[in-house]
Amino acid sequence: KMQFRDVTARRGTGLALLVLSCTALLASGCDDAVCGTYAGAHEHSKRPPSKYVLGKATWTVMHTTAAYLPDKLGTNEIASFRTLISSMGLLYPGDGRKLASTILKDETIQKELDNVKSKEEAQLFVWKVHNAVTAALKPTDPPFPTSSTLHPSSFDVITNPSGQVLLRSLSRSLRREVVEALNTRWVITGGLEAKPWPKQDVPNLPPDREMLGRAHWTYIHTLSVYLPHVPSDEQLASYRGLFDCLYHIYACPLCRHHFSLFYMDPILQSEHAEIATKQTAMLFAWKLHNIVTADGINRGDWPDRKLFPDEDLQDNGHHLNVSQFLIPSPHSASEQLRLHFCTQPPANASTIDAVEAAFIKEHAPHEKLNPPRCIDEDDLYQVISDYQNRWMIEGGIDQPLVDSPPDACGPPAVGQKVLRMEAFIMGKCPWCGKAMKKIADTIKCDYTCTYKGTEHSARLKFDVHMVGLNNGTWAHPWLRSVHGPAELVGERLELCARKHYYKDYQYIRFLHCMDENVTTIPIRAPECAQEADMDLDLLVECAADEGATLVATSYGYSSWLGID
Repeated sequence: KMQFRDVTARRGTGLALLVLSCTALLASGCDDAVCGTYAGAHEHSKRPPSKYVLGKATWTVMHTTAAYLPDKLGTNEIASFRTLISSMGLLYPGDGRKLASTILKDETIQKELDNVKSKEEAQLFVWKVHNAVTAALKPTDPPFPTSSTLHPSSFDVITNPSGQVLLRSLSRSLRREVVEALNTRWVITGGLEAKPWPKQDVPNLPPDREMLGRAHWTYIHTLSVYLPHVPSDEQLASYRGLFDCLYHIYACPLCRHHFSLFYMDPILQSEHAEIATKQTAMLFAWKLHNIVTADGINRGDWPDRKLFPDEDLQDNGHHLNVSQFLIPSPHSASEQLRLHFCTQPPANASTIDAVEAAFIKEHAPHEKLNPPRCIDEDDLYQVISDYQNRWMIEGGIDQPLVDSPPDACGPPAVGQKVLRMEAFIMGKCPWCGKAMKKIADTIKCDYTCTYKGTEHSARLKFDVHMVGLNNGTWAHPWLRSVHGPAELVGERLELCARKHYYKDYQYIRFLHCMDENVTTIPIRAPECAQEADMDLDLLVECAADEGATLVATSYGYSSWLGID
């Protein structure tokens, strides 16, 4: 991956500011005097969510759901709201689950959740929990809204629970101030059925239905990929309940109506009830999202969208059809893609179960009872692999996602361009070795190249990153490499060379030497250290003490960028 980045000042800055100012008039966020730094701009990236992106998506889901509830809640709405809130303490990945669980288990917080019977009470409850999380993570930040006189200590549920603000004790004027601020931040003028914002990257912008949909799927899919392989009964009940929340309290009325047309399909409901492992959870979320996508494609709302992961399955000679995910349709009983048949094929593939037979008899009595539609085993694993690559970062969500040594070169000269180049490799990959050997001699601070007969020059910013698997966490890695344990040893040594010998890209000489024969990595390390004028003892000591963390950091960064 490479791009030229001009670091010199440009004319037209005033014009750019004018354009931004005009755009902001079309899509204005909550004013800083009210929201402060409550939330940044909306995330559009297709890479796995970082903890910051997931956090924004989570609060978008919680606040927007509460803000669009009916004034008085019915039984299903109360139950679904509690399920949605509780999912943070049961299913949230990484350290966030422990923090949310601690806050939600507070006796006062539990009583206040039990007392939620109206939209306003739901909004105030989410407001308090969000401020409690902020107080735990950033105790010096002012609570929301910044215009209030409340102190962060009023939300310190963890270290000073007796001093927490009580929702029932809020004055009428403060309640009105908070609810008005919440509506300003989270409720879009005209409601979620209005046209989407023309520009969605304005900070503190009330979400339109596209932004809400993206946030909700981010929440569901990210929770799915970080589930334990065998979740507890409580976690399974909470996870299944998330989809009932979409049915009962999803904030967009039109979207909820479309969802209601297929969610109670008996085949889909049987698969919902059968969610018992991380794999079946991911597959159900994948199928349901494709059903929503297929519905939008079929209605003509999303003509340019595709089912996931269409491209990789086409590479295998297969193709996902919209008809496989259209529910209801005249032929959905026979064409609908089944999940339980994929993971547990019936002994007689020509038969279908009683649930499906009854459904076909009622809705399509003249239809032949054909064998169920199912992707084959190879495609099933492709779906799971692509799904995890899309939503999961190797080593978990709690990691820095920064993998760069100190700057190898000084600052660029005035007017000099900067070329950013990143190489993603595996320590013993033959093709990676050949590629690195080809470019090694060109990796210099003052980089030159010829393109279409014209010579270009720039200050080079070059980084090497490793690609592999981490079945543990960033703090406690369990690393796996494609080419075996020797590759891990080599990657530790090479990243230690990058850490200690970054100046003028000295470490590239070490990598170049190692890549002369990747089959002998890491045996060549002493020879290559000597050739690159490095202290072998320093590299070995670094590899032993810090190597696992350096490799885990590199794997996580590569995974976050979608390199696998």
